[in-house]
Amino acid sequence: MKKILMGLLALTVSAIALADSATSASENKFGIGAGIGVSDSIYKGADDKAYPMPLLDINYYDLYVKGITVGYQFYKDDAFAASLFIDPLAGFAVDGADLAKGYDNIDDRKFQAMFGIRLDADTGFYGVRTGLLAQVGEHGGEGKISAFKAYKVDDKLTIVPSIHVKGYSGDYTDYYFGVTSDEARRNSKIDRAYKADAAYSIGLNLAADYRLTDNVALMAFLGVEKFSSEISDSPIVEDGVLYLVGVGAKYYF
Repeated sequence: MKKILMGLLALTVSAIALADSATSASENKFGIGAGIGVSDSIYKGADDKAYPMPLLDINYYDLYVKGITVGYQFYKDDAFAASLFIDPLAGFAVDGADLAKGYDNIDDRKFQAMFGIRLDADTGFYGVRTGLLAQVGEHGGEGKISAFKAYKVDDKLTIVPSIHVKGYSGDYTDYYFGVTSDEARRNSKIDRAYKADAAYSIGLNLAADYRLTDNVALMAFLGVEKFSSEISDSPIVEDGVLYLVGVGAKYYF
């Protein structure tokens, strides 16, 4: 899904671990680039898709841009940082027409802008860092706790494995994965309305950053996300697992 791919660029980069660690950097930094990400879909019959992705990596004093997430760091010391941010493309958007026949007359689900707070901390345990965020938008809210560690293989290559748990409010899951009685009547393969309750997901990511030169960096990531039954049991959901992969390049001024 485009939301999760973007999340891996901000974080999730709202969510890759490389971007998570970069938000704590104190020096000014200006990086721009582009990449491509490929993901399967959680929705019934929707095709796998490739998405172009902006790779912005900017720190300017207390302001930052990671992927498409814009934030303001209002507190920082050697072990802890806190920031406010805006994620303009949150959620699991899909056009009903992209679903398989018999499901394709559902209402479209739209992206939503979400506003949130993010806390990052150094655990002091073998270089492991943690992140905690909460964000809310028009269609509900979500929270995330993550842990990651950067392994500097050499002067050029850094590898960052990470794990996270996300929670979604009932309003959020019902908007993206619930089915109204009217939608059930309009679609021959949907036999019931479905109200999605609060849910969670667990994700594993592996990101790599390779400094080709002082100014040029290559990056890649792999990720998998497993959703709880409140989402996977929806009549419009294929299964509860998503896989994604992406590559890109950035130039630093």
